[in-house]
Amino acid sequence: MSHNKIVAKKQLSENVFTIEVEAKLIAAARKPGQFVIVGISDDYGERIPLTIAGTDVAKGTITLVFQRVGKTTAEMADLNVGDELSYIAGPLGRPTHVEKLGTVVCVGGGIGNAPLLPIATAMKEAGNKIISIIGARTKELLILEDEFAAISDELIVVTDDGSHGRKALVTEPLEEFCESS
Repeated sequence: MSHNKIVAKKQLSENVFTIEVEAKLIAAARKPGQFVIVGISDDYGERIPLTIAGTDVAKGTITLVFQRVGKTTAEMADLNVGDELSYIAGPLGRPTHVEKLGTVVCVGGGIGNAPLLPIATAMKEAGNKIISIIGARTKELLILEDEFAAISDELIVVTDDGSHGRKALVTEPLEEFCESS
C-alpha cells in the first residue's frame, strides 16, 4: 500500500470538498478527463472513483473534488492536512481528446464542474477560445467559479433559484449560443 499525504484541503460548499494529495507518478502521467480510485483505509474497505480535477507536476500533487454523500466520502471529509489516503490507483480511464478547434463551449453543473475544469483548461492551453457555462441549484452550491473565470474567455454563471448569476439551467444559455451560431 502506498500512502498519499493530504497537503491542502478546502471546503467549497456545504458538502463539497477539495483536497490536494501527494501522488507524483499520477501527477506526471495524468491527462484531462482521467480519474483515480481512492481508498482511505488499509483494510478491504470501499474504493471510490474520483476525477482528477487538477495537477501540479512540480509539487507532485493531484487535486480531487468530492461530494460528501456516502460512508467513504463522509470519512474523507473528516480528513485534514497531514492525513493520508491509503490507496490511490491511477490515472485511469480514456483521456479527453484535446486539440485546437476554435471555440469550445464547456457546460457543467453542480459537482459536474469538477471534472469539466481540467478539460476546459487543456482546451484553453491548446489555443481555443473557451466559453464556460457553469451552474448550481443555489449560490451556496456553486463551485469553482474563480477557477473557470481564470481560464474562460467568457463565463456564464446560472443558478436554478437566481441567487447568483442568471436564473436558468445551464442548458438555456447553451441553447441560446447554439441558436445564434
